[in-house]
Amino acid sequence: MTVDEIFEMACSATLDTEGRVLTKIPGDPGEETYWGISRRYWKSWVGWQYIDKYKNNGRIPEKLAVALIPAVKKFYRTNFWDRMGGDEVAKISPNVAIELFDTSVNLDVMDAVRFMQTALNMQNIGGSTYPDIVVDGRNGKNTLNTLKRYLTYSPGCFTDNEKILLNCMNGEQYIYYKNNPRHEAFRGWFRRV
Repeated sequence: MTVDEIFEMACSATLDTEGRVLTKIPGDPGEETYWGISRRYWKSWVGWQYIDKYKNNGRIPEKLAVALIPAVKKFYRTNFWDRMGGDEVAKISPNVAIELFDTSVNLDVMDAVRFMQTALNMQNIGGSTYPDIVVDGRNGKNTLNTLKRYLTYSPGCFTDNEKILLNCMNGEQYIYYKNNPRHEAFRGWFRRV
């Protein structure tokens, strides 16, 4: 599988979760969203000008929805996949790349990478397997090399190590939600974890 195919899988799964429609949920801090793109946080996204021109009673025409698909995918690729080093992570583990992408979209790229870095540090047996990495939210060379090293470390196999890492990353996300009570109103976010 190519990194582009992995991005398409990740983007499709995230868009299914985000809802492939225009929404305005009362209390949502992102205000109006289209396929998860928040008007409040992404005011300059090119799609808003077309949505504003053609929406009617909170809905947009099907032709416009189809025409906006490339702009939506470009938005997610540029602002999340590329920023989290998606191509590089996907070469190491498609499953980790998909999870990291969804968490990046749901929360933030730096938070998602911090979750992975923390999970990697938790698995290094007190620094005896590999040295701790800096938990800085940047997915650089050291983090990527540590990810490779962890996933291929024995005892265990790649698949088992990958599952453990994904579970640890999800645990970090639960802790984040627990410490941020404003998320309680949006229980749908928990379904992603």
